[in-house]
Amino acid sequence: MEITVSNEINGQIFGPLDISDEMSLQDFIALIESECSFNKSIHDLYHNMDILDLNDDQKTLKDIGLSKDDLLLIRNKVNVESAVPVTDLTDDEFIEEFRNEVIRNPILKSQLVSQLPQLETLLNDSVRFKEVLGPVILQRRYSGSTPQNPFGIPQQEYTRLMSNPDDPENQKRITELIDQQEIDEQMRNALEYTPEVFTSVHMLFINLEINGTPVKAFVDTGAQMTILSSRLAEKTGLSRLVDKRFIGEAHGVGVGKILGRIHQAQIKIETQFIPCSFTVLDTPMDLLIGLDMLKRHQACVDLKRDVLMIAGVETKFLSESEIPKDFGTSNGVQFKSADEANKSPAKDSNPVSTTSGKISKPNTNKATVANPNVSQSQPQAAKTFPESTIKKLMDLGFSRAEVIKALTQTGGNAEFAASLLFQ
Repeated sequence: MEITVSNEINGQIFGPLDISDEMSLQDFIALIESECSFNKSIHDLYHNMDILDLNDDQKTLKDIGLSKDDLLLIRNKVNVESAVPVTDLTDDEFIEEFRNEVIRNPILKSQLVSQLPQLETLLNDSVRFKEVLGPVILQRRYSGSTPQNPFGIPQQEYTRLMSNPDDPENQKRITELIDQQEIDEQMRNALEYTPEVFTSVHMLFINLEINGTPVKAFVDTGAQMTILSSRLAEKTGLSRLVDKRFIGEAHGVGVGKILGRIHQAQIKIETQFIPCSFTVLDTPMDLLIGLDMLKRHQACVDLKRDVLMIAGVETKFLSESEIPKDFGTSNGVQFKSADEANKSPAKDSNPVSTTSGKISKPNTNKATVANPNVSQSQPQAAKTFPESTIKKLMDLGFSRAEVIKALTQTGGNAEFAASLLFQ
């Protein structure tokens, strides 16, 4: 005969199992223990909604009433003694007990991790586990019974709020609770329908060469300029080409010092050699390809095919295992609890990041750079420039204030000022 076994603990269905009705109950239990994750000490076996008596191992399947095409259910044993204290647990204790149960039960853990990959990390952090999954767990806890109040807050607070709902403070609190209900509902829907949004996404890197040196370059469409680290410039022999007149500051998530600019160098992507200019920073990231190079060579980021098309060639983005290991830890976004965020002091981040922003105009005045005795905080004396020079630069489409600022930064050099304005 054929029998189907459904394990309601892990949600798996086994069968139909082709077995003889003369098989002993002892042999059948051994079979479902190996095939169906059955454990006689903690599980019950149901047939037609009745618990089978598994104590008489010598009976046959026919003797206990099993027949062709029957369905057996595996469920946890009903433990009346342990059910009482669980009911008395507070919400926080209930969430912690659930976390410990998942850790203790490898079958349940593997099932939940397959649905929510982030769970593996959350299980090791009780605070984050409570913040992320607490609302969902409590909803399941009270789903079988009518909650004491619609907000799930202590009844004493609910009574106080409802006794005087027109009070401004009570109205503010009620509004917060309604908003929190909507947030919790959105989170439950996200966990159920789009669990992938809770996992991290690896960044876009490509392989290329600079002067024969292999480099893993970070492609950042949000960065204004292409950035080369001073360490890689030294390694590839480009440090001698750094124009130190273009020093300044790079502003992104943090602030970094611009050491200069390399106006042109060759990079090799696949079989194509491409001219590239770099802004040199003292940064741990070797190379960041910014929007200036991507637009210049009409690049196309094709995420469907996972390739970058640039200057007539096509190169694959690196897989997660090929990305530099230190990039994920130093540049990834890490969420903290509210308490941790308040305790942790704010730190300046490296400006070379996924949110790289504006890079300030470099100071190209040689005299200012060369003279170490000039204090940076000392205000510069007002300078006058020929009106014809100002008008010529304004004719290029810039305001008078922008032109005067550029001329001041370049010491009155009209060509340098024009180059600066077009950056």
